[in-house]
Amino acid sequence: MAIPTDRLLIMVIVATGLAVVVGGWAGGLVHAEATGWEEIGLRVALGVLFLVILLGAWSRFSSIDEEQREDSS
Repeated sequence: MAIPTDRLLIMVIVATGLAVVVGGWAGGLVHAEATGWEEIGLRVALGVLFLVILLGAWSRFSSIDEEQREDSS
């Protein structure tokens, strides 16, 4: 994964899968079960969870790149 486009492609795949799970499944449950401020809070929490997972995946891929650079030196 030394080429940045490889990492970006994987991140697009990860983001799409997470959007389906978080936005579709969990968002549908929130919409069906919650009302008012509770619904807004749960949707914000789902959005934050989505971003945290994406940032975690990005940082993990960065650490893999650094490990590969150290091994090749």
